[in-house]
Amino acid sequence: MPTGPRYFLTEEGQRTGPHSLAVLRQKAEIGIIKPDTSIAPESDPDDWSPLSDSSVLTEELFPARPHFTLGPRTVDTVNSPADFLPAPSVGDLLRGNLARQRASESELLTPQPPRSNRRLRDYLFTVAAGAAVSMIPWLFVQVTVGHIILTAAATVFVAVTAAWVFFVVMDRY
Repeated sequence: MPTGPRYFLTEEGQRTGPHSLAVLRQKAEIGIIKPDTSIAPESDPDDWSPLSDSSVLTEELFPARPHFTLGPRTVDTVNSPADFLPAPSVGDLLRGNLARQRASESELLTPQPPRSNRRLRDYLFTVAAGAAVSMIPWLFVQVTVGHIILTAAATVFVAVTAAWVFFVVMDRY
């Protein structure tokens, strides 16, 4: 169980949490939260402030990245033995990763189950309803070739528009 402080966040206008520091780190790494994200401690959920107001959290979640520059060193001193550190072995890296994973296993974000996909059914229903609505004028006037062409064009328009909404726009959400 997480024992450290926990925080509430505002994500896309919704209050979420409380989240542990490990979850906040994950969200910061993938860009879900930024320094201007509103945050409130679990102990005082009405005390909202930008994350950047807490220097401790800002340093923890958004550590300063080293900036590398080439200095005025000569070629003779660039490859001195003091510059070399022993490289860690692959085994050391894997053991370190597994230890960090085990330490924060209960606090990390868990994958969500897949949502049911009823898009095709909803798309077909929308196209059928659009075709039926475009045929309503047929009840009140004598049907001509022009009416049939206009109905077919309206049905194609509804089908293309619904396909764009159901299979392009909705994929982003």
